[in-house]
Amino acid sequence: MVVGDKRPRAGACTTCRVRKRRCVPAGDKYNNCELCLSLAIPCSLSTEPGVFAAATNGAAAASHHPVAEKLPAPEPPRAQIKPVRRIQELPPVEPLLDLYLLATPALFLELVSLYFRSIHNVAHTLFHEASFMRLLNEGRASLMHVHAMCALVARFSKNPVFNGVAPESRGKLYAGEAIRLFQERVNYPSLETVQGAVLLGHLVGGEGDAQAKQVYIGIARTHAEVLSLWAMPPNSTVVHREERRRTWLSIRIADPWTIIDMSVNSGASLNNFNVLPEVDDVAFHTYDPELLREVPVPSSSRCDMWAQMAGTLDIYTRISVLLTRLSRGVITFDAYLSEVPLLKDSLDGWVRGLPPTLAYSSKNLAFFAKQGLGRNFLAMHIVYHHFRQMLFFPSLDARAGRNAASTADGIAQCRKSANAISEIIDCFTKVDDCQLDYFLYGHVAIVSSCVYMQALILSEELSELSTARLHLVSNFEYLMGLKTHWPAVRQSIARLRDFQTTYQDTMSNPFNLDHWLARFVIEHTAILAERQTPGLQPSSLPQPSQYNTSDESGILGLTGSLKTESSLLIPPSHTRVSDRESGKLSALLNDHSLTSEALVNNALNWLLE
Repeated sequence: MVVGDKRPRAGACTTCRVRKRRCVPAGDKYNNCELCLSLAIPCSLSTEPGVFAAATNGAAAASHHPVAEKLPAPEPPRAQIKPVRRIQELPPVEPLLDLYLLATPALFLELVSLYFRSIHNVAHTLFHEASFMRLLNEGRASLMHVHAMCALVARFSKNPVFNGVAPESRGKLYAGEAIRLFQERVNYPSLETVQGAVLLGHLVGGEGDAQAKQVYIGIARTHAEVLSLWAMPPNSTVVHREERRRTWLSIRIADPWTIIDMSVNSGASLNNFNVLPEVDDVAFHTYDPELLREVPVPSSSRCDMWAQMAGTLDIYTRISVLLTRLSRGVITFDAYLSEVPLLKDSLDGWVRGLPPTLAYSSKNLAFFAKQGLGRNFLAMHIVYHHFRQMLFFPSLDARAGRNAASTADGIAQCRKSANAISEIIDCFTKVDDCQLDYFLYGHVAIVSSCVYMQALILSEELSELSTARLHLVSNFEYLMGLKTHWPAVRQSIARLRDFQTTYQDTMSNPFNLDHWLARFVIEHTAILAERQTPGLQPSSLPQPSQYNTSDESGILGLTGSLKTESSLLIPPSHTRVSDRESGKLSALLNDHSLTSEALVNNALNWLLE
């Protein structure tokens, strides 16, 4: 067939019809058209076996894009997919997304700005925003960083280009390109690769893959050690020096969380190189690079939240190790109780030692919210209360009555911290620009929800029952919003059902601190097998890693986590908790005819549907 001849069958391909262009055959053996080949997208009239099958059914064609070749193969036709819910509400055709539509300067600018508002200073502190935005506007920003940032925050975007695409699926192409660019540079350590590895570690962690997260954070740590990131090069700028300090601190903070999440032994401590930021958080976040100064700030007016959070790392590690030893029978409950006062004093001493500007108060929150750091302020305090609820969680075990006085105090302390967490959640849902929409805080809310479930199951105090009902519903509303954006939150929520099933199906004590429950409390992205208790047979096993290392570089590439069920479309009305859905949960709260157990069951059904 000569190029330009009429096709042997009538009709134009989907792309040409949409763009109202003449569909001209390209003359290749697969019958592609010239327009589709020039755009590097699948042609719906192609005869190439398998590769373009999804295009004929309206599936996303971006998977054949040359820069997205690390992404999963196209899905089967939509008719073969069996959505788990609301099939009648799913759009019939998935919108066509490709990197040509998504990699525009305007969209980059929008998403990177959203990254600095939503993720940066909550999950990590890596970049000086004003300097990075200047580089972006000048076309000199690292594309690896830009694509990784976009992959993290596209789920929150309201840009019409993402209409009809499930929030957690919007970053697939960005993620594939960021990983490709990282793989090209992985053998050449630099500040850019360290920051890129941290970004990708948090990205795959949000997808629920603890193993992949450990690999990326491990690479970040290795590159940082090769570079001696804590040592400041001569003649470097204030911005460069401070980004090195903050990137190293971000690794120090992520490292213990990641190691504990994988239930592996910690490597060498990073505290030997205890380099902290020297530029005040507010100044670093708001000042132009020319105005930054490395000068001491009076202790009474410091705003060094990241430096303060570093002071809790050792306490967190000690609590996690102690919980693991108790769950494995290495130490007794009484031995555990003997360690609790020291750790409690360490935590409470930390919060008492905060400068007045960082103490938890509505005045300080309003100040930091005005500076764009309200999320950072709340994150610091919610993590402190999470560590406390972890420390006292074993007291919820009904068998702990062996030491009645200590147990009663432990239960009270655990509930006190859980209440503080729920109050912070309630607070940031009402204060602008303070929402903690990061997946880690979903895990914090899930653990505190278990504390309320314990109160509803075992408490007889009306005031405690009322508080537990109120906070459990508030937590579930928060989790319902998070789970549409983060697969890690959705799989963590499923643990709550296993937790409740232990009590319902076997009448066993769900708070018996076995190894499963210890992992439930301390591991925020790991996939847990169904809990095994007497009389209850496991029906599921941990899913295999959603990433592989089949790539020649050996660095993890995407193979599944940004595919499968996450690509089911969710209409825009389901990307947050609607008034109608919230009303259902409020009705449960106000229905006092429901027993506590019935309330928990109905609320879980609502959350898991």
